[in-house]
Amino acid sequence: MSFSGVLTIIGNVLKVDVVVVGSGLAGLSTTYFLGKYLSGRQRLRAAIISKSSLGYGTSTYYSAGAFRCPVGGYSEEDYVREVLDGGRYINNELLVRLLAERSVEAVTSLEALGVRFNISRGMLRVVSNDRLFPGKELVLALRNYVLSRDWIKILDNTHVLDVILGSDGSFYTLCLSSSNYTLINSKVVVLGTGGASNIFIRSDNPQQLTCDGHRISLRIGLPLIDMEFVQFFPLGIAEEGKPSFMIPFTNGKLVNRLGEDLISKYQLESLGKAIIYYRDRLSRSMMLEVRVGNDVKGALALYPETVEGELTSFAYELMKKLRLGKPVKVLPTAHFSMGGVEVSADLNTLIDGLYVVGELVGGIHGANRLGGNALTGCVVTSMKVAENVVKYLGEKFNDRLTDGVDVREVKHIVERYSLREGVYVAERLKDDIRKLMWANVGVLRSDESIRKCIDWLNDVYENLSRVRIGNYSDIVRYSELENILLTSLAVSHSALLRTESRGSHFRTDYPEEDVKWRKNIRITYHDGKLRYSI
Repeated sequence: MSFSGVLTIIGNVLKVDVVVVGSGLAGLSTTYFLGKYLSGRQRLRAAIISKSSLGYGTSTYYSAGAFRCPVGGYSEEDYVREVLDGGRYINNELLVRLLAERSVEAVTSLEALGVRFNISRGMLRVVSNDRLFPGKELVLALRNYVLSRDWIKILDNTHVLDVILGSDGSFYTLCLSSSNYTLINSKVVVLGTGGASNIFIRSDNPQQLTCDGHRISLRIGLPLIDMEFVQFFPLGIAEEGKPSFMIPFTNGKLVNRLGEDLISKYQLESLGKAIIYYRDRLSRSMMLEVRVGNDVKGALALYPETVEGELTSFAYELMKKLRLGKPVKVLPTAHFSMGGVEVSADLNTLIDGLYVVGELVGGIHGANRLGGNALTGCVVTSMKVAENVVKYLGEKFNDRLTDGVDVREVKHIVERYSLREGVYVAERLKDDIRKLMWANVGVLRSDESIRKCIDWLNDVYENLSRVRIGNYSDIVRYSELENILLTSLAVSHSALLRTESRGSHFRTDYPEEDVKWRKNIRITYHDGKLRYSI
């Protein structure tokens, strides 16, 4: 079949210089910094792909708008030392230093869009009238920037199925919008699809984050690292019918069925210190209480006290918004995944022209992330990658795009999602996976529980051909099932291999940190199988 024949399958083929996948802070910032660095130098054509309306339904929109930075008496060395300590010394120190050196520059660059910040020790915080979600100021400012640029094509409500590397070194991004396939040929692809927290049924991440970038990266040949490390925030809402958002009260009592105060019982000093400095210990303590039957109808009871403070202000605003009474039922909720794509110290991947930004970047946070570094990681990696893209386009990829696509591969991908009968429903399987991951590879893990989970996940993997695809909506659900499944297997196998407890990874059968494990687990994908190396 000729390249023109692809049109009979796809319907629409676009050619641009850069494709950005994802419209959270990382994706939007990438387009912003591209505009800054290319201004007056060369013309660029870019496309940004968003699963929802541009910028909405992203983690940034619902964030507190806080950036950890060396400001207010907090030095670059303070920053590096605390990030490495929080990551339990398996971070890539050069990436940590990149954040330390360039975070203030990257964050304050957003002031040109009208965003304003308050400064405190170690933090730049977005100024907003919205006490609940200040992060939306970032999204709306960047969204307005993108909407005003005629060189950026926006593909809203569009799902990326796969990215193919062409024989000419360019990329072909295959995506689906409503009932229309689109194939985008580009010199560069930037993946900013967020983290992997939604492999768990309890997660405070937007539901549209389904590990798309993790599977795309594995399939195209990029390794993942540190996938066993997922941060659980201890105070996640556990009320029936309510979202499992974190509710960060810093004062009050957290009690079990017996009325015991968990902070005192587990010697965690105070509730405020526990949720800021001892999140992992508090999360484990809570799940141990549930495991031994000291739960309050499957959760723990939080009796908050009114004390002024930014976190408390947010928590009370959330209580009012969700109409929560006292006590609030709480359990840990998956909040952030430290694992992601392995990159070099200057944020290049193993494939020229393919970049990752934001939470999809592995190696920055190590075994755990410090508060405020999620948004900082987004803007710093986006700024650096934008610099890399400009250099790459100018020095390494000056050629015009050719028809370098393997048409058979495109056809194979489309056929993988062909309409078919089946005994399984993708959305139900996805929920089953997330429940199983929470129960067996969540806050508390062991050899037995992880192996049980892997066996079940492998069974699902081997039976994917029996999942029903009845319409175009089912294609998206099936693709998301594949993404969640492959990422869950990566997390589970990494958790099984790491026979120690470190940072956010806790093994009940190996409860101590082991200096011999001060190293990273690397995951690759070949011929339909995951492979692991240390």
